[in-house]
Amino acid sequence: MSESSSIRHLILATVLATSAASPALAGGNALACYQQVHQPALYKTIHQQIVVRPGGVVHETLPARYGQVTERVLIEPEQIFARHVPAVYGTVHQTVMVRPQSIGWEWRHVHGVKTLCKVVHPAQYATQARTVMVQPAHTAHERIPARYAHRSRTVLIEPARTIARHVPAVVRTVARSVEIRPATTGWVQVSGKRRCY
Repeated sequence: MSESSSIRHLILATVLATSAASPALAGGNALACYQQVHQPALYKTIHQQIVVRPGGVVHETLPARYGQVTERVLIEPEQIFARHVPAVYGTVHQTVMVRPQSIGWEWRHVHGVKTLCKVVHPAQYATQARTVMVQPAHTAHERIPARYAHRSRTVLIEPARTIARHVPAVVRTVARSVEIRPATTGWVQVSGKRRCY
């Protein structure tokens, strides 16, 4: 506030006080007139961003993942057994000479006369049976193939792990009213002397 305004307000206050204290002075000639003026406060709406939740890093644990695999497994290995096979025999028949051809003498009647003759005795044959080995004894090897089966089992596909995840801040815009000029009350001189009547 300037010095002249201060003096003016002081004079105005003195005049008003004098007028209120001295009713006898009311109705005189007005030299200057003043009116009280009230100016309300002035507000403005501003928008401001506030952090609802700050950002940060969140560590998240991911569990391990498992799966099923089917595999072929050996139940019983291959086996080889040795087995004794006895000899096989059979009966065969063959003709054999029982008596060989020979020359001998024998009496015969030739024309009614007893005659000693030289004769040939043919060989004599007979059929004989005998046992022969058809197949000798031997060892036979018998093979029993291996036996397999399928079974399922649980295997680890991916182990558990911890990952860091960035969480951005949550920001919200709020509107609020701020006072940019406070309310004021002052005195304003009324222009023109006629307004004082």
